[in-house]
Amino acid sequence: MLLMTGLWGGCNPVATDFEACLQEGVCIEKIKVVRYSGTLPLSPASSFWAAEQGPARTVIELGPQLITNPQWPNPSIKQVTLSVARTDTEFAVRLEWEDATRDDGLDDSRLYTDQAAVMFPLQAGAMPPPITMGSEQEMVNIWQWKAARQVEFDALVKASSDPASIKSPVEDLNAEGFSTLTRQAQQDVMGQGMRTETGWQVVFKRALTTGDEMDRALDQPTALAIAIWDGGNRETNGQKGLAGWIVLEFA
Repeated sequence: MLLMTGLWGGCNPVATDFEACLQEGVCIEKIKVVRYSGTLPLSPASSFWAAEQGPARTVIELGPQLITNPQWPNPSIKQVTLSVARTDTEFAVRLEWEDATRDDGLDDSRLYTDQAAVMFPLQAGAMPPPITMGSEQEMVNIWQWKAARQVEFDALVKASSDPASIKSPVEDLNAEGFSTLTRQAQQDVMGQGMRTETGWQVVFKRALTTGDEMDRALDQPTALAIAIWDGGNRETNGQKGLAGWIVLEFA
């Protein structure tokens, strides 16, 4: 059972100094990640995420993607609420955003499905790689959720006699720049998305370390970036709302 009291004691394994990143504007914000005891909930609707002693809810502004073609100057999703938590063994990110239309592939094209992703530098360092999904020699680790994949996942779980064997509607990916997205052979990220009256809530969850060299180890401070796609606005690939690097400071 998860204890709702954050543990501020202990030491950081390796402290990464992101002050230059923040001062130069490459990183846009710094958030403290509180350490809890127990198991972090996968359900976005868990009371843990809304509790007074639960993770802070930080509103992050999403901007246009003007770095590469096709540029997307006016994404329809302008904000996302970010919550991050960890235990001694687990790490979880919760995203929540408003979206007037449910675009999950059931009634429309699967190409234009609502999506969300979080991105980490693969290697620790004081300055994260380019926000353009990394670059050559600067790989990133991306966790991506799609509403259409959530529908498939839910149907498989409902039909299966062993739902636990069906792991996740989230994909664990790597990239070294635009158009280089690759699915990992070893999928370590769990996730769950749910539709609300006003939009979406999504949780990504993974062990702090996995033993996979293609996964970012999350036992030390890191930078994180966020992307949201609105299928109803015909957003896909580089057409998205984007938040720059956010420093996660581990308490």
